[in-house]
Amino acid sequence: MSKLQSSAEALLIAQNQEETFRIYCDFVEYLGYDTAVFSLLSDHDSIGLKRLHGFLTDYPEDWIKHYHQNDCHEVDPVYQLGLSKPGAFFWSDAIDELSRVPRFGGDVREDWHQLMREAEDAGVADGLTVSIFNASGEVAGFGISRKQTVGKGNIEHLAEVFLLSSVFYDKFLSFYQTAPVPHLTEREKDVLSWSASGKTDWEIAEITAISTATVRFHWNNIFQKLGVNNKTAATVMAIRRKLIIPEALRSAVVKQPQA
Repeated sequence: MSKLQSSAEALLIAQNQEETFRIYCDFVEYLGYDTAVFSLLSDHDSIGLKRLHGFLTDYPEDWIKHYHQNDCHEVDPVYQLGLSKPGAFFWSDAIDELSRVPRFGGDVREDWHQLMREAEDAGVADGLTVSIFNASGEVAGFGISRKQTVGKGNIEHLAEVFLLSSVFYDKFLSFYQTAPVPHLTEREKDVLSWSASGKTDWEIAEITAISTATVRFHWNNIFQKLGVNNKTAATVMAIRRKLIIPEALRSAVVKQPQA
């Protein structure tokens, strides 16, 4: 049995968060890394937790404190890249990838390099990150690091860490009471979908052949089911939780070229 397989099986039967993190850290140490961190990169409304950096970590305490106090996530290229797309990447590639994004100017790039130098001085010199997006659009991240840069990153290690991180995250969520997915009627989904396309209540009524009063009735039911009090919040939540797929996104998927 491989180390990856035995670690994944151990995670599946772990009894608490601390045990799961010990198993995870043991695996990354086996791959030659010194420290690991698990973070919620965005608020996790589905389990009632807010965004945290270093939720479970054995990173240097001074570095975690410095990172928190100085809001380093705002200029951390690893954090910013992890927040923007799911997958796994080596830290050494983060700045190059973000540099291709036009909205990041030269001043920001210098801040990126400065933060990476500070991390290296703190004993967090080299590593890789895994970013996972769940069905509700919430983002979690894993960072594993070592004190010194050791040549080119190992692609096989990157894939293995991604797989084990996915198992870890599923196990982590299982320790919480996940909010149930609300059941919306087809008409309520219609109202939300047309709202996402920018239609007013009057236009929705015309399109669906119902009265504006009935549209408002559906909105009230939607607000109660989603726990919100306005149309914008309801529409955003419905999209994030994949209760509806806006026409613009649906069209984009249909138009994608076949491989």
